Amino acid sequence: MKKISSRTRSRDVARSLVHRSGNLRSHTTQQVGRSESGFVARSTGPNWFGRQLGFGLDLDKSDGGAITINLPESMNFSSDYEMTVLYLMAIRRLAIKKPHKKQAHLAMVNFSGLMRISTSAALVLTAELSKWEDSIRQKLRPEINNWQFDILYKFYELGFFELFRNNPFEGTEAESSGSVQLVRYIKGRTGDTAMTRQLKAAIGKVVGDGIDKWVFLNTGLSEAITNVTHHAYNYEWFRSKDKTWYLTGSYNSESKELKIVFYDQGIGIPKSLPASDIWERALKYLSSFPSIERRRDATMLKAAVELSRTSTGEDDRGKGLQDLLEFVRQRNEGYLSILSLKGLYKFSIEGGRERVKSVHFSNPLYGTLIIWRTVLDA
Repeated sequence: MKKISSRTRSRDVARSLVHRSGNLRSHTTQQVGRSESGFVARSTGPNWFGRQLGFGLDLDKSDGGAITINLPESMNFSSDYEMTVLYLMAIRRLAIKKPHKKQAHLAMVNFSGLMRISTSAALVLTAELSKWEDSIRQKLRPEINNWQFDILYKFYELGFFELFRNNPFEGTEAESSGSVQLVRYIKGRTGDTAMTRQLKAAIGKVVGDGIDKWVFLNTGLSEAITNVTHHAYNYEWFRSKDKTWYLTGSYNSESKELKIVFYDQGIGIPKSLPASDIWERALKYLSSFPSIERRRDATMLKAAVELSRTSTGEDDRGKGLQDLLEFVRQRNEGYLSILSLKGLYKFSIEGGRERVKSVHFSNPLYGTLIIWRTVLDA
């Protein structure tokens, strides 16, 4: 008889809990929930979320299949990547349009246990909830009674609630606190050139008119948005309303630190590269890696960035990331971090010393997240 490992045993125990609703708690408050007629976008079976319970995912399931996701204490791509992405992945996978009777589906996302969240994690969480909101025709109801104050205020400053039709703070203007000024969430769709101008205006508002002289910054950010049209949503199954991007940022007037976070929910850079016009060049580049590493998302990300072009193959496209890298080099401090699917590529420079970091994770971040930080005045 084959010996059962402790990991297998924990998975089996977790899976059995899914089917015993009496052992699962039921929350009705302190969450972003949906109306009775609402829906979310993708089905998943009991085996999937049963396994995730064994890895730390906190779910409550009712007899009718409605699931509440209880957010963890901390969400941060740097210090808590796997757990953060696990919850984001669960939101995406449990969102289904018209669940069958007793079929597992997302009903609520409970914020009451969330104590800390990074700006980039807040942006991606917002994007996933906004995607859900669009799918159910703007019927989410943010219930904020038991949110931690710091979490509530951060999401309020970032304009989180303005993305929902049922905005509990409608008509209220958020004011920046202290030396850190935030860029309100910007949500745009592919091909929307007006949103590019809105982006520049938003960054200029927190940084000042001096942003006009930073050519690499202007072109790099605009290029990141434009590229979404060309590579992130190039499959027929994407509905027009799903072809969106999200952006936020912050500027510390004391430290002069500027941070920009950009996210799209497309296929991801590693998946777009094989279908690109530069795949032959990429194959040559990848041949220098051990065979087991070549198809890893982290390696594909590194190839995409260092080949300096995107999947369009056009000479005037794909230089946005290189512009942002060059801007970091000019300032001699900062980093450019790209997370897509299971890969991370991070270029950083400190005191003139450059470093490239490449990491392969267990859980995928759907789409592409770009985090860019630099100091405008040393």
